[in-house]
Amino acid sequence: MAGVVAVALASVLIYRHRVRRELVRTRAQLTETRDAYEHLSRENAQREQRMRQAEHQAREAAEEARELRAQQDLTRVETEHLLSTRIPALVSHLRASHVTVPGLQNPALAGTDVDRQHHALLDAISNAVREEAVRIDEAAQAVVRGAMARVQTQALRAQDLLAAVQRRYSGDEHTQLLREVLGLDMFNELIVRRAQATGIACGATTGLSRDDTYLVDLVVGAIARVENFDQRIEGPANHLRRRVGVAARAAEPILFVTSELLANAVHHSHGTLKVTIAVHETNTGAAIVIDDAGVGLNEEQYARASRLLSGRHAVRLVDLGSPPHTGWAAIGRQVAQYGMQVTVKKSAYGGVQAVVSVPAALLVEMPEGTRPSVLAPEPVRAVVAAAPPYQRRAPEPETAPQPAHASVAAMPARATALADVPAGPAAGPAGAEGLPGLPQRRRQSPRRAPSSAAAGPLTTPEEAQKRWGDFQTGAEAGRREAMPSHQDDATEGN
Repeated sequence: MAGVVAVALASVLIYRHRVRRELVRTRAQLTETRDAYEHLSRENAQREQRMRQAEHQAREAAEEARELRAQQDLTRVETEHLLSTRIPALVSHLRASHVTVPGLQNPALAGTDVDRQHHALLDAISNAVREEAVRIDEAAQAVVRGAMARVQTQALRAQDLLAAVQRRYSGDEHTQLLREVLGLDMFNELIVRRAQATGIACGATTGLSRDDTYLVDLVVGAIARVENFDQRIEGPANHLRRRVGVAARAAEPILFVTSELLANAVHHSHGTLKVTIAVHETNTGAAIVIDDAGVGLNEEQYARASRLLSGRHAVRLVDLGSPPHTGWAAIGRQVAQYGMQVTVKKSAYGGVQAVVSVPAALLVEMPEGTRPSVLAPEPVRAVVAAAPPYQRRAPEPETAPQPAHASVAAMPARATALADVPAGPAAGPAGAEGLPGLPQRRRQSPRRAPSSAAAGPLTTPEEAQKRWGDFQTGAEAGRREAMPSHQDDATEGN
């Protein structure tokens, strides 16, 4: 019995041990299963998180792609606007400043890289076009200078031939021929002046040279270059108190400037209105004052005239219009080169007053014993010699001015009056009426030709003066009758 109990107890113990061992094994498997499940759950969570991140990145990429496509479309549209509108408008603006260049088509692009790049492109095009325009204009001006030099040379040769014909057929029996020749001479003079003005506006010189010349003679010569001058120009009124002359280097430029201003005044005045001109001496030199009663200028025209006449701004051919109006531009070139000043303002007669200020550096006091030409008017006041420094002369009574075509009979009296003028000092700091002294030019004694017993009788000065006076009077009368009534003189603004 005890053995059976012992065997049963042993069996129970063995069974219990086996059950416990199975239980431990089961618990271990359960733990492994739970750990595997937890690991799988973590992996699934990570996979889901990665999937969510991938979906978010995909959505962001799609949004960026849409934004890039929209930006690309805006850039494409703006570039098309640049090519089709802004660049052509810029080219037109460079030709005519009143044309405006439009901005961005889409204001949203302001300040962006597209805006900056387009501005840089427009600036590069503008600079390139300006540089090329300057190069082309300089080349065109060089061509015009050469062409006008040839035209002026041929016209001056024609002028010499016409002058020879005038001298050859100056007798009374050739009156009709002389009238026709004088008409041709006047038209040839207009050709010379237009070629001269066009060449000077393109950087050429005046093409003519002169000796030291009386200022009043230059003014008379400038008047003679204007068509219908005898009917349209009154003067010049000579207010000079001394023997004021112009240095050789500036004689032709001053004559040219005066003639251009006179032609412009005559052209813009009604056919019955006179243009007046007067010559004055100033503290800084001399002044030529031209007044007309024409249509005048508006504010924009005054501004343009002041800009061109100042000579301080570069002028291109394309800025002168079509056909080019070269008068003011040519005057500006001479003003800048010789230090003169030309101003325009409203005249007391309602038209335009132009003043040519000639600095003392361009003036000289002509030698004693010389006098202006027979066509030069007598001074309003008697001519006086240069006074010592800081010495003032008492004012002299005024006399009535004489016309430019003073009679020959009056010439000997004027020559006597000039010969009686006492000699003054050379280039003092002050002259008549407290004006600064002018540099004096002394005329060298001419060499005398050897006398010959076989030589014919010499012409006396009085006979030569009378002959020249008769010729000038007849020439002026013939030119007056030969001139047509219509205006063919192209001037500034025509």
